[in-house]
Amino acid sequence: MRNAVAFANNDVVTIAWSYGAKPEGCMGFALYRIDSKDQETVLPSHAVFPGDSIKAGQTTAQFPIQKFYWKDVYARLVGDKTGDYTFRYKVVPLEGLPEALKPMASLPILTTNEVTVSGVCSPSLTAIFNRGLISTQHVSQALKGNMSKNKLLSMIKDPANQLRKDLAGDIIGTLTGFVAQAKKSGSIYAALYELTDVELVQALVGIGDRLNIVLANIVAKPKPGGSEETAGENDDSETKLKASADSLLYREPPSGHIVHNKFLIYVDDSKVPQAVLTGSCNWTDTGLCAQTNNSIVIRDKTVAARYMAYWKKLQADETAHEAGSPFQDTPLRTFNGAGKTLNLDKGTDDASTLTSYFSPNTPKQRSKTKGKTEAFPVDMKDLSDRVMAAKNAVLFLAFIPGTPSITEFAAAAQKAAKKANKDLFVRGCVTSPDAAGNFYYDLKGTSPPKKQKGVKSPPAPQDARVISAKALGKNIPAGWQTELLKAGFAITHDKIVVIDPFADDCAVVTGSHNLGYQASYNNDENLVMIEGNKKLAMAYATHVLDVYDHFSWRWTLDQATSADANLKTKPDDWLNWYFDAEGNIKTAQLKFWMQATV
Repeated sequence: MRNAVAFANNDVVTIAWSYGAKPEGCMGFALYRIDSKDQETVLPSHAVFPGDSIKAGQTTAQFPIQKFYWKDVYARLVGDKTGDYTFRYKVVPLEGLPEALKPMASLPILTTNEVTVSGVCSPSLTAIFNRGLISTQHVSQALKGNMSKNKLLSMIKDPANQLRKDLAGDIIGTLTGFVAQAKKSGSIYAALYELTDVELVQALVGIGDRLNIVLANIVAKPKPGGSEETAGENDDSETKLKASADSLLYREPPSGHIVHNKFLIYVDDSKVPQAVLTGSCNWTDTGLCAQTNNSIVIRDKTVAARYMAYWKKLQADETAHEAGSPFQDTPLRTFNGAGKTLNLDKGTDDASTLTSYFSPNTPKQRSKTKGKTEAFPVDMKDLSDRVMAAKNAVLFLAFIPGTPSITEFAAAAQKAAKKANKDLFVRGCVTSPDAAGNFYYDLKGTSPPKKQKGVKSPPAPQDARVISAKALGKNIPAGWQTELLKAGFAITHDKIVVIDPFADDCAVVTGSHNLGYQASYNNDENLVMIEGNKKLAMAYATHVLDVYDHFSWRWTLDQATSADANLKTKPDDWLNWYFDAEGNIKTAQLKFWMQATV
């Protein structure tokens, strides 16, 4: 089948296409963006043929795309300038010699469906992704050769800095806009882990006594020989907010626990909860700009009321703890012990269900010995069951999920699929190399070697389906600059799972939860599983594979002995990567994207 299809979220557009068979003689594709006024713009290229050098302004009509899927990271920027965020795309197959390419006479031009670069996925759901990838040529160029984390951090702390705006994308406006609802009426109830960004702190201070907040007291471990008094990360913010907020609790957990929520509830003047903002984004400059993150706004009274009930349980638990009761005591754990499924957009074409979970949701905190007999937390049991039931795809991004976690669940699904569903498409990207190693070992049915005292363990092996993030550094193609990998601890900080995004029972899992047992047993967390909203699922799938592809190319170069990013000069030299000897598609990701056209 000859077809082209486009997918979008608020940040990026992904385009995929196929001619149903191997396009013999094709040297690649020129790709054009077409706006709502039918104005065409050829997309830029950053690859060249051997002997050429990369130059500003070069296009895919000169140096074609030798792939069958591509992403347009400039569409949102074009929309910001013109106010027009609706586009479709034209795919033009090219033939001839590298210096004299022309449209192919034997193949038609393909045109995609129309997409809008927007976070709105239904009347009740809006999903926003940042562009917090710092291992890019754009960031390297902005640093002007000074590849210093401190320089990057100084730039992204400044609310007026253009690089900060580029990396944060729409997420700053989403967070401050949600808070701004309470400036004239209503109030905000928040539970936040990290709160240090100047612009975001000011937004909360700006609503005065309309704010009620449970704020994490994050205290660094004292260094040997240092002072016993250690400042908390959020101390300055706590001081500012305490002077204005209606209520503030500074929640300090014992060792082994994290008060990790990142949610806000908007409550109207009648004291009725109306909406929730949640997701993975910490309220810091690195959370906004130097790691991948998402926020989701849920405008539904029943969901907001459930979050409000949880917020009050957190407040009560902290108040009791300060009076001498155990941290995360029985009332909180009992309330969190079961999920709740609610309807969204009922009676509309966007109808879906949302299953809400809070942590800690086990009767007791996690045993230090852990072991194979520990109980499956209710939220992770639900996640594992959904992953194991996947028919087409399991996609995820995580930080350091621990074990057991989404990496083991995905490996189990991939192993089971070898017999029942060999085409199950599993892709994931994590910050932690050990987490990627967990997928590898579980997939192979082996265990990591035991650590030996005084001996540094070798890096964990990784399967290309689930990788840890990499930047250009070891093998750098000609014309490219070295890149920063991270500016803090996290690189991929999303906590996302997408299951079967093109199916009627598609599911998106997101929240603050790190997608492993540890968070369910010991942390203050929230998690939602939204089933049946295809637009939401496609938006999240677009984000996951955008991030995965970004790091996969760099990860592949890191495994190689040399860096060759040049375009191929003979059609079969690149086409054979996508097609077998019989001309059938053999590349899993192309098969995945083209499912949407069935």
